[in-house]
Amino acid sequence: MQNKLRTMKTISLLAASICILAFFYGCYPEDSVSTESNQTDSQVGSYSTMLTIGANLYLVNETSISTYDVSDASQPVLLNKQEVGFDIESIYHHEGLLLIGSAASMFIYSLDEKGIPIREGSEDYFQPFDNTQCFHDPIVAKGNLAYVTLSTDLVQCGWRFGIDELRVYDISDFNNVDHLSTYGLSNPKGLALGEEKLFVCDALDGLYVFDLSNPERPEFEQLFDGFSAFDALVRGNLLIVVASDRLLQYDISDESSIRLISEFKLQ
Repeated sequence: MQNKLRTMKTISLLAASICILAFFYGCYPEDSVSTESNQTDSQVGSYSTMLTIGANLYLVNETSISTYDVSDASQPVLLNKQEVGFDIESIYHHEGLLLIGSAASMFIYSLDEKGIPIREGSEDYFQPFDNTQCFHDPIVAKGNLAYVTLSTDLVQCGWRFGIDELRVYDISDFNNVDHLSTYGLSNPKGLALGEEKLFVCDALDGLYVFDLSNPERPEFEQLFDGFSAFDALVRGNLLIVVASDRLLQYDISDESSIRLISEFKLQ
């Protein structure tokens, strides 16, 4: 139980670090960081459980999504709360859609004129009652494609058969999401999108870089190893990676020649 609590605390701290970094870099003048963010709509990590769109704040917990009007930050107003499913873990904004990840499914929501989420469809990663459902599953998206990592929580799952994969889904038809491709990894965690690259964190291997020349079938290109990576954020020409014991910043202005520019110890 203590190991489980330590694992959950570590993930929470890492997610908090990503959110703080997003705020920190958002405070820079526009000319100090490229305004053309490589990560399509979101400026939070893929493990985020909250995000803002305009004056609305969207917050997910284990079973539901809540929408708040935060135009007056001192007095948030609850606009809507609705049940989503079970074991909800992440929320991501992409081209007017909210992609919500759970331990077993991806949920797709559109937003009405007031910004209230409307459920459009979902995709189950496994068959009902499948004994392998014991995962973390952050999501990012680009165009009509969603990129999902499924990683086995070894502490929670114990004896259960593990699946550690990067999956690609076509979400252009909300009612018929198409699973296009799958790639086996060691223990994938958070991920982020560049212009032509997909960055996938791995708790065992480090940071994977996939080429998206064929976005439906990413091709492995490079591995930065020597650390345990959990989440990533693209901000202009910077790729920020949260590892178990450090924060790393990479210059991705030239994605064919990614360069480490700084490293900060967390412990």
